[in-house]
This record gives sequence, structure tokens and C-alpha cells, in this order.
Amino acid sequence: MPIQLGELKLYSLKELSKSLGITTFTLRTYIRQGKLRARKMGTKWLVTEDALREYFKETPEIKKEGRISLHGITSKSKVTEKDIEEAKSIWK
Repeated sequence: MPIQLGELKLYSLKELSKSLGITTFTLRTYIRQGKLRARKMGTKWLVTEDALREYFKETPEIKKEGRISLHGITSKSKVTEKDIEEAKSIWK
């Protein structure tokens, strides 16, 4: 569950790892590479909801033979046909 500070939502890397189906190591790599904005509070990295939106907004669209790559989604993620159709409509 995210930390709520007024209107600001903060997510730990552990929460994001579970939600996105990627490792905390990968998330720290994205932070180090500047792909994902985060702040370290004590021993925990925290990511704002706006930083997540920015990351997914800037994710490159890759098209190959009529297919769309959903960058950042792994085989452990639960992606439905509805999610794929929604992504296709957004990326047109």
C-alpha cells in the first residue's frame, strides 16, 4: 500500500516490484540510469505516482510486423486482452 502524504502517493520499490512483476534490482537500475525518478528516504527508495506516469509516458513504442512491444511488462505480469487493446489505442 502506498504511503499517502496529503495528495502525494509514494511507492516503495518492493511494492512496485510486486505490482509490475520486475525485480527491485531492475528498478534500482532504472533509477541509476535516470529512467525512473526516485528519492531515498533513510534506507528505502520511494517513487511518486507522477514519476511512474512520466516513466510510462516516455517508454518508447516499438512496432514490428504489426506487433506492439509493451516495454516493462514481463511474463510474470498479469496482462489481459483488454490491457493490450487499450495500449494499442493509446499508442496509435
